[in-house]
Amino acid sequence: MSWRNTQQRMIEELNTKIFVNDPCRKIHEEYSSMDIENSNYIQELKNRERYGPHDFDGSLIEKKKYNFLINQGKVLDKIPGYVCRFNDSSYWAWNLKKIPEPIWYEKMLPDNTYFGNNTFIPKMIGDLKLKDATKLL
Repeated sequence: MSWRNTQQRMIEELNTKIFVNDPCRKIHEEYSSMDIENSNYIQELKNRERYGPHDFDGSLIEKKKYNFLINQGKVLDKIPGYVCRFNDSSYWAWNLKKIPEPIWYEKMLPDNTYFGNNTFIPKMIGDLKLKDATKLL
C-alpha cells in the first residue's frame, strides 16, 4: 500500500475514533513535516509497519521534523504532536511540547522509506519513549 493510501487510512481512523468532534485534515504540501492539523494540533504521522511499540520502547523522530513541529506549534499556537501507528494496529502519540527534548544522535537511515530508495544517509534522530506517550488506540 502506498504511503498516500496508508496516510489517508490513518487520518480516517483517527478522525472516526479520536478526533470525532474536531477532525484532522491533511496538509497539502507533499513532503511537509506536518501531515495533519485541526484546531488544536499539528501532527506528523508515522506508520511503523515493521515493528511494534514495545520492540524499541517507542519510536524515533528526526531532529529536523521535531524542530519544525515545535516551531510551527509556536507560530500557529497549536500543540505539536507525533503519532505512530505500529504493526499491532495501535496508535501512540507524543505531545512534543510536554516531553523532554530527545537526546540527538546520528544514525545511517534510508533517505526515505516509501519510495523504494535504498540509499542510506546520516540523519540526526532522537528516541521517543512509550512512558512519554499516550496510547490513542
